[in-house]
Amino acid sequence: MNKSVGVLGVAAYLPTGVRKNDFWPEEVSRKWQEKAARRLDATREHLSRDASPIAKASLEAITAIGSDPFMGAVERRTMPDGMRAWDMETIAAREAIQRAGIAKEEIDLVLGYTMIPDFINVPSACVVHSNLGLSQRCTTMGIDAVCNSFMMQLTVAQAMIASGAARYALITQSSALASRLPPSGEPIDVGGGDGAAAMIIGPVSEGRGILSMAHHTEGKLWGALVCGAPGKHWTEDRCFAYTHDKEANHDMVSRIADRAVHVVGESLEKASLTPADVDFYACHQPFKWLRPATQQALAMEKARYVDHFHYTGTVSAVNLPLQLAVGEKEGILKPGDVVTCFQGGTGITWSSMTMRWGR
Repeated sequence: MNKSVGVLGVAAYLPTGVRKNDFWPEEVSRKWQEKAARRLDATREHLSRDASPIAKASLEAITAIGSDPFMGAVERRTMPDGMRAWDMETIAAREAIQRAGIAKEEIDLVLGYTMIPDFINVPSACVVHSNLGLSQRCTTMGIDAVCNSFMMQLTVAQAMIASGAARYALITQSSALASRLPPSGEPIDVGGGDGAAAMIIGPVSEGRGILSMAHHTEGKLWGALVCGAPGKHWTEDRCFAYTHDKEANHDMVSRIADRAVHVVGESLEKASLTPADVDFYACHQPFKWLRPATQQALAMEKARYVDHFHYTGTVSAVNLPLQLAVGEKEGILKPGDVVTCFQGGTGITWSSMTMRWGR
């Protein structure tokens, strides 16, 4: 039993707390600026080895930010004391269900992902399921591909709905990077924010919904960015984010635009579309420069977009659904639009999906 599957409702939640750049002492940001300048030199060296147009576009975009220790971020959202990541997911989920116009009893599948979970052995999906009062006859699990989890959730939900194993799916994502991850004293600490998103996935009209997808993995680059205790097992000391393998990190950052262009092209080809057909481009935003660099390299000049890194920082797997939610609410994303997405996660994995928006 095959059917077209797409997004019926999308919502995002950003907490009211705001952390501006002056949160960090001037002497600390000055040291970070020096490190950022050295990092920029290293990036230039790596990208100079590849004279491709994509590498040139990346270098121009990175150079425009220069040695800004905040990487283009001005603000990040932070949860208030007492709030948990799954609270943010629940708020977003309630709105997504309302926007989808379905009864919660019709949800047969819940897939969740929480960046920096409150408990390592309790999937946030189970707590969201309880908070919403969903049916016990509901398949509920966590999907962990770090920042790329949203794409993996969509892939699983689409397959289960298309096969008839589920009627409607609720997928949620949250990031608690600003509130829960202890600082390491490195520039990486300024890039993350808090937030959540949710979607209801279900049957749509023929020709709408998910048209194609493409997934890639390069497992040897797993050490590019990790969360743990350097030189120890993560249970033995305080955990924070750091680079375990510097060469892998340089590879991940310097080639992310190349990977994006390749996988987006693959997704469009599978859908029998070209970059000129794209109306809305949703691009992962771990850096401010990635969206403009890849959009330029893909020659998607007419594609509309939503940039949010400057006021949220990166919000991990929430990045793409946040853009879709904002785009729809503000009329930037319209029914019938061809939407192409790119997202990547440490590990490393990267994915693209093409869909026709609306029911």
